[in-house]
Amino acid sequence: MHGSAVVDWLLAGLMGVTGCYCLARLRRPGADRAERRLDASEAVKGLGMAAMALPYGIGRDVPVWLWAALFGSAAAWSLAEGLRPGHRGHHLYHAVGHLAMVYMALVAASGTPGMPGMASGTAAGGGTAGIPLLTGALLVFFGGYALVGGVRLIGGQGPGAAASGPGLPGSVAGRLLGAPELPNACRTVLGIGMFAMLLSM
Repeated sequence: MHGSAVVDWLLAGLMGVTGCYCLARLRRPGADRAERRLDASEAVKGLGMAAMALPYGIGRDVPVWLWAALFGSAAAWSLAEGLRPGHRGHHLYHAVGHLAMVYMALVAASGTPGMPGMASGTAAGGGTAGIPLLTGALLVFFGGYALVGGVRLIGGQGPGAAASGPGLPGSVAGRLLGAPELPNACRTVLGIGMFAMLLSM
């Protein structure tokens, strides 16, 4: 069953804000190349999820081949980055996320109702979309990641929590962009968003 448009707008807004924050982090001074690559991957994922989650079938206006090309390329790039030293786990996590976006776009293109923004919501009943085993595995993966990430944030033990970018001394915006906890929070939020979108299939 297609979700409420209000819920879809909230999901799209949350993913959009998260993607924009990751995009803004690309401009912060002092960040090394590896961190910028990670921010770019997260920005693509967040903004893509926001566009896909828009209600009333707006996501269907984007051709499925464009979704597949965008997130397929992002997945290949993340896999290649995962072979480099540093942030390997994060890049591999994003590779799975980008491939999951391709999967959701293909399922939505098949005409199965239930996807937020991507589905028309006109069909009644609506069985399980896509491949149940794959959808279930992705739900476990992203649900588990979000749960572990949330626990780490509460305990202040997120990966990289001790390493803070210099930001702009004395600037609230600079400190916000350089806060070491927020990238981990963004990944947790993106994981929750992926879980919610997969759950609606």
